[in-house]
Amino acid sequence: MKRPLAYLTVLIVALAGLLPVTARPAFADELAQALLLPELFEIMATEGRMSVMADGAIPLQGPSLERFEAEVAEIYAPGRMLAAFMHVLDADLQDRPEVREDTLAFAATELGKDILRLEISARKALLDDEVDLFARHALEEARMDTARQAVRERLADIRQRIEANDLIELNVSLGLNTSFAYYRGMMMENAVSGMSADMLLQLVWSQEPDIRADIEDWVESYFLMAYQPLDEDSMQAFLNYVDTPLARAFNQAMFRAFDEVFSEISLNLGRALGRHLAAEDL
Repeated sequence: MKRPLAYLTVLIVALAGLLPVTARPAFADELAQALLLPELFEIMATEGRMSVMADGAIPLQGPSLERFEAEVAEIYAPGRMLAAFMHVLDADLQDRPEVREDTLAFAATELGKDILRLEISARKALLDDEVDLFARHALEEARMDTARQAVRERLADIRQRIEANDLIELNVSLGLNTSFAYYRGMMMENAVSGMSADMLLQLVWSQEPDIRADIEDWVESYFLMAYQPLDEDSMQAFLNYVDTPLARAFNQAMFRAFDEVFSEISLNLGRALGRHLAAEDL
């Protein structure tokens, strides 16, 4: 299943013009390390490969499938993903050092460290399909009127956290943009015949209800699992933080970076698949 991004501010890559990790300025490395981004991008790379290469998802066989799988692994190289992401984010925050410093300050607190570690641990655990199903089942129970009061209150906290940073709408927009880029990549390789740009846009927009439903379920189940160990005081302190102007500004900057790099990787995935499909038709 293709998963949305959800992280401290819900968290592949421009394959052209990538900066090597060693070329990033020191403050970029400081931010990446503080937010545990190297670990996150390792997980996201695995998520991406698993999603693309899921059983039955790719209509290729034999050597063609093997070559495509190698291209997918190259596209989802976590070091390059992180370098491209930080390049975009750094440019966005260049004239707003106060946003960066506020994020670093929160990440250095005990609460910030706990939140980051809990989110990373939960996201890594969700790579296991059985854990993912368990988390979704727990969410279904939490949504029931018969759920324990403490569980209902925690779900309400999670929805407040989601609303504070507009995580559903931003992720839906991201999902639609990346889906459009993927199909556009296939069209660029002449792997989709008889479809205009307007028809493609209609096709992608028709996916909006399914994308929205999956994002709502995934984000809520992910946060419900990740934040379960937090006591109510810690959860409330976190909610207070994410609703501040500087935290919201950082969240917006992150999503602008997500949109640019994920749209580019989706385009390249579509082109890669399109090339192989076109070759098989020859």
